[in-house]
Amino acid sequence: MKKRTGIMAMILTISILLSGCGDKTVEQKNDSLSFYFLSNGNDPWYMAAKENVLETYPNIETDLKWWSATQYMMLASRERQDTDITPLQEYYDKITSDLRKDQAGDIVMGDATYLEWPEATPPDWYKLMKNGAFADLNPLAEENGQLDPTTYMKVNSDSAIASENQWTFVPILDSSLVYRTTRELAEKWGFSLPEPMDEEYPDILYSKITEFLERCADWVEEHGDDPDAPSIMPDYEFHILKSVVFDVCGLKIADYETGKVDFDNPTVKRILEALRTISSDIEDSGLGDQGTYDFEKEAYKQQKYLLYVAYPEESDMTDDWVSFIVEDINGSYGCHYALRWVAIPASSKNQTIAYDYIQALLEENVVNNGYSWNYVDGAYKPYRDQISEPSKSTNIVIPSAWQYALSDLFDSYYAGSMETDEFMNQVQKRLEVYITE
Repeated sequence: MKKRTGIMAMILTISILLSGCGDKTVEQKNDSLSFYFLSNGNDPWYMAAKENVLETYPNIETDLKWWSATQYMMLASRERQDTDITPLQEYYDKITSDLRKDQAGDIVMGDATYLEWPEATPPDWYKLMKNGAFADLNPLAEENGQLDPTTYMKVNSDSAIASENQWTFVPILDSSLVYRTTRELAEKWGFSLPEPMDEEYPDILYSKITEFLERCADWVEEHGDDPDAPSIMPDYEFHILKSVVFDVCGLKIADYETGKVDFDNPTVKRILEALRTISSDIEDSGLGDQGTYDFEKEAYKQQKYLLYVAYPEESDMTDDWVSFIVEDINGSYGCHYALRWVAIPASSKNQTIAYDYIQALLEENVVNNGYSWNYVDGAYKPYRDQISEPSKSTNIVIPSAWQYALSDLFDSYYAGSMETDEFMNQVQKRLEVYITE
């Protein structure tokens, strides 16, 4: 199922004077536009947005700083032995350094590529925001009109990231926690499926994240020791799940102001316990290039896993495939996380034009309401006339870096090498140091 969302064009004014985060006030010039972007092969999309802006501001200077990283596309490849991640790390280091020095130009791009390449150390966008690195978009929206699709871009589980008081990041590509299996496979191995919510779509199943995790954990406890049983899911998918689970679940786990992490919440403990059980059934697939459709197809042929992310090729499809859409703990929205997002540095002197460019990105690209498809075919083909209005219940969160930075502790806990109390104490101590360093 691919949904694509359309964006309404808007008229933008030329100059305003506004205050960014951290009470930084900059004089607006609006005579140039500087980018810090990570290229993923979709350059025509970015360039089309730039041309759109140049139609309104034909005399501005533009400076695009590209970091080429086509080999780092999400779910493109997991063969790492011959891959040099230096360009990706250079981008992360450069953008962090220049944001701290107020030298990051007018638009910066963040990405979740590091979820697929754990050797990389990403910027902590929450920490940078806390330190006043980014402009608040609310004054720009008041002056120039709301960015579409603001209706869901600003629905965010962390009020510090998107609220009436502060609005910093704009997701431009996103993905969601959706897992697939067949009724035949689920019945064969005793994996219970929830009843469909809509009789018209019996193959679309919904499950709150705690219920989904505990459903998986219960199955692992019953079948995990059976050498003939499939594993619950591929290891690379579990890596993504455990890395974003506390961002998408609908709870605020870590407080960047106090440096505290909430382990007293019973829902947090339920999630941790379920992940610990599930991790006991996660192993190296041995099937080579993970994350590709060929991998998923071969894994399904071998019944290697119970849950998959991609459907097999159409010729291998059967009518009994079902999709689990994982929702937040309250069942209010699907669990979405941003793959790419943009922000305007607080030090930018061209914030109005930068805001205009963000609108052009949304106007040219398919923000697509939770699916990471971004169609570019060489000639570039926008979808404005073919897509519907966005859902008002979608919640797209920016992945945080705190859990990623403390992943060694989480992995030790999931592997059973640490007791719960020791794990929680160690996470709390490390988090306090991490947030303040």
